Amino acid sequence: MIQRIQTLFLIIAALALIVMAFYPVVNITEFTAVQSGVLETDYYSLKVTGLADPSPESKPQMNSLVALPLMIIVIALLAIIVYSIFRFKQRLHQLKLVKIGIFLNIILVAGIFLNYFKFFTNAQIGSELGLGSYFPLISLVMLVVANRYILKDEKLVRSVDRLR
Repeated sequence: MIQRIQTLFLIIAALALIVMAFYPVVNITEFTAVQSGVLETDYYSLKVTGLADPSPESKPQMNSLVALPLMIIVIALLAIIVYSIFRFKQRLHQLKLVKIGIFLNIILVAGIFLNYFKFFTNAQIGSELGLGSYFPLISLVMLVVANRYILKDEKLVRSVDRLR
């Protein structure tokens, strides 16, 4: 049945990842050369879709392909979650898909909090986590709860099969 509670949790997990695309994951402040005693700074936002630059005349020192691994993991995770929503008749297959989703989501969270945030902290570049970096945590919690309810359904079906 598609109206099961774990479907709701899977939909919330997918929506959290979709909303993540609209918010910056890491806000980057790039300090450029000092001219006439004034330190020039440029501001960038690393989103899932790439490197966003609010000022058109500035050129970032980093490549826009920095967000490519982030984008690939988010797209794969979304595909797995949406596919697992429609596998509601095959609970064991849905359970495997959700576990793969949890694993990918852990990789995503570790990549954001350990890699991207540390990647942009050096002498010329300062960074801070954006709002988009917290949506994978919401997705991870929802996937874990959905996994729990799928297991609960599977145990219920097995106990009913034993009674027959």
